[in-house]
Amino acid sequence: MASTRKSIVALYAVQLITYALPLITIPYLSYVLGPAGIGTIGYAQTVAQILLIFVDFGFDLTSTRKIAIHRNEPGIINRIYWTTMSAKTVLALIGSGILIFLALAVYKSPEDQTSLLLANLVLWGNVLTPTWLYQGLQRMSVLAASVVVTRIVLLAPLFLLVKGSGDVGLAAGLQFAPSLISGLVLTAIAFFQSEIRLKVETTAESILAEAKESYHLFLSSALTSIYMYANVLLLRLISGSVGVGYYVAADKITTPLRQLSTPPIQAFFPKICGMYAEGDHLGVQKIIRRFILAFLASGILIFVGFELFGAWFIQNFFGSKFHETFQILRVMIIVPVIIGVAATLVQLRLIASGNQAVLKKIYSLGAIFHVCQAPFVIYYWGAVGAAYSVVATEVLMTAMIIYASKEVSEKYRFA
Repeated sequence: MASTRKSIVALYAVQLITYALPLITIPYLSYVLGPAGIGTIGYAQTVAQILLIFVDFGFDLTSTRKIAIHRNEPGIINRIYWTTMSAKTVLALIGSGILIFLALAVYKSPEDQTSLLLANLVLWGNVLTPTWLYQGLQRMSVLAASVVVTRIVLLAPLFLLVKGSGDVGLAAGLQFAPSLISGLVLTAIAFFQSEIRLKVETTAESILAEAKESYHLFLSSALTSIYMYANVLLLRLISGSVGVGYYVAADKITTPLRQLSTPPIQAFFPKICGMYAEGDHLGVQKIIRRFILAFLASGILIFVGFELFGAWFIQNFFGSKFHETFQILRVMIIVPVIIGVAATLVQLRLIASGNQAVLKKIYSLGAIFHVCQAPFVIYYWGAVGAAYSVVATEVLMTAMIIYASKEVSEKYRFA
């Protein structure tokens, strides 16, 4: 239990810095770059995040589980490391090719081209950051320290060098670079402390087997990305960079709030897997119930706080140019609690119990629903419509996840 607490603290440290830094940087960048500049960077980041779904391919969960099971067997850990890294490297090369194609063949604006090319830093930072290794070994404090220090250090050049709308590319590079730098540091630490060796131990067959095992989780994530990131792409087509800027500004606030549910879920995931293996289904149910109640309570507090102070916050945080961001946030402020409940049931009920195959159907229906309704809603109501489309899809998805979780719970109750 002590290691679980340490993991939670470490993960929350990362989330805290992830939340705090935008509070420092966004007001400044909003002032010097304007909505169009923020929208350009946000668009490139969204494209990179979509490609990250492909690069991750579900390895973060499957490899974490394997590392946790074999944490005292260095030889097996080394094989898992090189198999996972080899697979992610191949996928990252494909992702980089797509970014380069978009930058050079599709977009003509220098700002768009530079931002998309620099988004490669995000892809390769993800490859070099073995979160799954450190999580499986329950050494999240090391990962947290590297991530936090890197992001803080890069604040200085952001404020010193980004001075106007012509510095969009520089701002994008400084926003995208931390993951690559911290990934290099974490990889060096893993080698230095002999967690992994330079001896590459993998084969094409083992890479394909790893990919096959992770396929269900990848497909679920890929379908999820459709309704998570499609709005930015649609807004760019319909409303231009300014509409994207309003939406991305709101998303910069809700994203850290959504991610507050991640640390405890990730920290408890290995423990819950063990509880299912031991047949302790009642204990799992109690933990899941506590998670859901905590997320519902926090959601109420966030909603009330925004209604009281939201308008003042947007005015002073983003400035008068981002007037529409308040209306977007007023809709999206309930998304974090919805996602918290859904993520709890997905990871701690469906995936931990080995019933992840049902997620394909759920996410497929959610993606189809979003693709059908989002273009019309965004066309008529712009960035605010994008917020409504996200909430509608999240509510539908969560309802389906709750239903699937109840079926799994009933199966274990009468087993």
